[in-house]
Amino acid sequence: MRNLFIMGIGTLMLAGCAQTPMTYGDPAAELNVAIQTAEKKLAMAQEANAEWRIIDKATGGSAVDLSKILSVAKEKAEAGEMDEARRLADAVIKYSELGLKQSAEQAGSGPVYNPDA
Repeated sequence: MRNLFIMGIGTLMLAGCAQTPMTYGDPAAELNVAIQTAEKKLAMAQEANAEWRIIDKATGGSAVDLSKILSVAKEKAEAGEMDEARRLADAVIKYSELGLKQSAEQAGSGPVYNPDA
C-alpha cells in the first residue's frame, strides 16, 4: 500500500513537471515564460471583463490597461532590459489574477434596495 502511494505521488510530480518548462538559470527563457504566462492570465481577465488599469512608472505614471503594461514589457525585453521586462510581466500576472478574483467574488453583486422603506 505504501509503495502504491509513493508511486502515485511520483506520477503526479512527473505530470506536473511535464507541464512546467524547466528554465532555471536562463534569464531569457524565464522572461519568455513569464511573458507567456502574463499573456494567458491577461486573456483570461479580459474574457471575464476584469482587466485592471494600474499606474506604473514605465508608462509615464498614468493609469493604463494591463494590456499596455504587457506591450511595454515586450518592448523592454526586445531592448534587453530583462529586469524591467520581468517586473512588468510579473505585475501583469499579479493584477490579472487579482482582477479575476475580484470578478469571481463580485459576480452576483448589484444594488440592494430596502423593501421595507
